[in-house]
Amino acid sequence: MLLERARKRIQTRQEPFWTYWQATRPERESALATKPQPYVGSDSLKFHAAAQDQGIAARLLVYEWRLEGSEQSGTHAVELLLRWAEATPMPGTHFDPEIRFPNSGMDVARGMLPFVAAYDLLDGHAALTDENRRTIETWFRSLANVVKEGIRRWEDNDNFGGQGFQNHHAAHALGLVLFGAALRDDELIEFAIDSPNNPRDFQELIAGLILMPGEKPHGGLRNKPLHAGEIQDRHRTTGGAGLTYCHLSLTIMLYTAEILTRVTGDDWVNYPAPGGECLQLSTTLYTGFFRFRNERINGDYYFRDQRAIQNNASYLGTFEVALHHWPDVPNLRAIVRSINRARTPRSWLCYYGLPLLTHGVTKP
Repeated sequence: MLLERARKRIQTRQEPFWTYWQATRPERESALATKPQPYVGSDSLKFHAAAQDQGIAARLLVYEWRLEGSEQSGTHAVELLLRWAEATPMPGTHFDPEIRFPNSGMDVARGMLPFVAAYDLLDGHAALTDENRRTIETWFRSLANVVKEGIRRWEDNDNFGGQGFQNHHAAHALGLVLFGAALRDDELIEFAIDSPNNPRDFQELIAGLILMPGEKPHGGLRNKPLHAGEIQDRHRTTGGAGLTYCHLSLTIMLYTAEILTRVTGDDWVNYPAPGGECLQLSTTLYTGFFRFRNERINGDYYFRDQRAIQNNASYLGTFEVALHHWPDVPNLRAIVRSINRARTPRSWLCYYGLPLLTHGVTKP
């Protein structure tokens, strides 16, 4: 439905969507010239960077196929995916445990997001034969196991300093749901949503990652008030990145919730935990920081984050997505109205690819 709407917006040259799409032309041309370069090394961070880079190219090519009918673009997207899936050793499946030990599950989940999205959008393309599907899905199945290993590592190591809930856990849930959806694996999806064998399933993440007054967050309160909807990653403000990491966790959870909603038919975007924690609450709370580029609102807890949010453009795509889901929230309408929507950069901090084109409302 979202892609059909995007196609009509392009066909009718509706603004700001038409200008936004035209601005991607150089990137689409670059993507079409991109040669497959599977990373087969043992460093998960290098895998993350390479997979994300080539996956973003593949996803953009699939958009061009879906929105403008370019068979050449769709075929090249299949080629990128297939060359990675066929590589030996299998990319992303043999990391050195001495390198980024806590991070490999997260690196695989976040790095593979655009590749998995591209695979989903390629459904129906002639180049995606049954044999090619089997090859790609064999790779995905192996990567799902890497995410599960990441979950075990965090659980077995006391969440690396007692970090009960944070962006790594959100990324693990994302990975399970991405691969579960791509593989049409109901058991993996259920493991991601609610399982006694998954110490940080989606329901537990909503309840534990999102904070409410009276709770004791990781890193302590530092004599500052705790507001409903704050996210556990707030403690990263000690390094000037609290708002960045809260935005990251929120974006990952929103993306995960969208996939779950699609594959289960239940509304996980609006799932409320027993304590009232929900994604809308967090999104509404954090909107003001990025709208006003003011780290001192709602108290002074994030005062170290001033530098991180002065250039707020790379964060804004997530709020286009949020307004799609909650069009009556004044704070969300205000932040979307305040930006040059057609020029919002396509940042990794959003993860959605082309959020204005797919999710953007017509009149915020």
